[in-house]
Amino acid sequence: MDIRDKRVMVFGGWGLVGRAVSKELLPRAPSQLVVTSLRQSEIDEVLPVLQPLGDRYGTEVVGEWGDLFVRESMKDVPRGEMYRQREHRHTLIGDIYDDLSDDVLETSFLYRLIRKYRPHIIVDCINTATAFAYQNLFEKVAKIRQELQSGAGTPGCSDEVVEDLEQLIASQYIPQLIRHIQILYLAMVEQETECYMKIGTTGTGGMGLNVPFTHSEEKPSKLLLSKSSVAGAHSMLLFLMARSPDGPVVKEIKPAAAVAWKEIGYGKIRRHGTYIPVYDCPVEAAHLMDEYLEKYPEQYWEEVPGEVVESVYIDAGENGYYSTGEFAVITAEGLMEFVTPEEIAAKVLMEIEGGNTGKDVVGALDAAVLNSSYRGGTLRDKAISRMRELEAEHDTKSIAFELLGPPKITKLLYEIYLLKRITGDIRRIPDHTPDNLSREMVALLREEQPLRRIILSIGTGILLPEGNKFLRGPVLSFPRFEGVDVFPSSPDRINYWADNGWLDLREQNMKKWQTRIEALLAELAQDAGPDHSSAYYHWRKYNYQRDPSELGAIVSWILDREEQGARIK
Repeated sequence: MDIRDKRVMVFGGWGLVGRAVSKELLPRAPSQLVVTSLRQSEIDEVLPVLQPLGDRYGTEVVGEWGDLFVRESMKDVPRGEMYRQREHRHTLIGDIYDDLSDDVLETSFLYRLIRKYRPHIIVDCINTATAFAYQNLFEKVAKIRQELQSGAGTPGCSDEVVEDLEQLIASQYIPQLIRHIQILYLAMVEQETECYMKIGTTGTGGMGLNVPFTHSEEKPSKLLLSKSSVAGAHSMLLFLMARSPDGPVVKEIKPAAAVAWKEIGYGKIRRHGTYIPVYDCPVEAAHLMDEYLEKYPEQYWEEVPGEVVESVYIDAGENGYYSTGEFAVITAEGLMEFVTPEEIAAKVLMEIEGGNTGKDVVGALDAAVLNSSYRGGTLRDKAISRMRELEAEHDTKSIAFELLGPPKITKLLYEIYLLKRITGDIRRIPDHTPDNLSREMVALLREEQPLRRIILSIGTGILLPEGNKFLRGPVLSFPRFEGVDVFPSSPDRINYWADNGWLDLREQNMKKWQTRIEALLAELAQDAGPDHSSAYYHWRKYNYQRDPSELGAIVSWILDREEQGARIK
């Protein structure tokens, strides 16, 4: 696509790749370039570099800072403080684990940022896998295990254990990643973003399980493998995003080497954003080794006032400063080696502009996955035919077992089955009054005990026409009782439950079905000309003299039209 006069947003614009991508973008003269980073100091550093280039090419360069993975009110709160404060922890847990409500969406900093600038193109240079995996789930689990063991046999849990358990819940990698992708996709669809380009990671710099660079004596560390696991999950979620309707073109470039460099110099050495203080422990002050080694012993060393570690360094961006020796080791031939941010940026721009670098991970997954087959399509009819024969042989109807989620599919299959039973032909459904359809459905379920029993046994509730009477078995498949045993009932909730999981025998649902069938018949009437070319897409025989497998075609039509659930690749 043409970048000129487009609005472009770069996530992680302060980092090595983000900065290189921004520099590569500006000569294409976008109307606006929005760069984001975690901290204001990072934006203050990168804007003076980019704004002169923006002025040269007529591009407005804007900076935004904050944590894109939380709500806007918490965007400037460091993760450690977020976990320590009970109110922040509870908010974070709710935003990750609750249903994706309007409140969760509207308060998200990521969502609000995309809505504010409405970018045509997003280039995501945040190392998302690192951001999630380096919250170090394993350290939190180890701490909780220690606390639980030390408190064994004591009633209840201490405040410390509760806090650590809540931190453990809040730092789970996959739920955070899923919520991030949900918000990102909905925001981009709503704001009509045209292209989303992700710069991902392999987690090990392209090396295998023998990677010698790690975070502990264990090789490879669990933390590093977590990073790779999240990176893989992220790629698969992008693969799904690319197969979703109305979204942007989705691509991912995944460097498989160390990325360097931003600067070479001599000066104070930063680690985790702060300078390293200088400490000393004279030989004469050596400490006797006791029976155990403490993490925090009584201090017997001294800090050198006002001094920090200084040396020659190479700035590897998000990976921090490397010494000459460290850089020589990690980039050595046969070890991790390295790729420059400028090379990554060139590939990114080529892909955005429609070129084919051969390095798009989403495209590679598209090419590598095994899709549905001609043989599968041929055998489908044979399988359904055999199932119909068995239905006739055993005098039964195989409608739904509530094993194919969501529960709405079971509800729809049974409802259209009952309507077909009442009318004999789905084309006659609009001819009946909603009241008559409602009463006849009740009569059928009252008289046919085996049918009623299987519906209730598989966990599907039945809402009677009065709207306040309900049939159920011991288990309900919907709603999901996650963390609660009781839901307060209200008319709105009843409508939601009935729409999404229960057989709904109310007149209002009969009217909804009549509207559906009218729309289906109208579509078929438009499609009913003499054309029998390959454009002949939908199966038109909806009169269905046989039951019940053909009913799946109607439900699939609903999932396509109402839920926009059809595959696009």
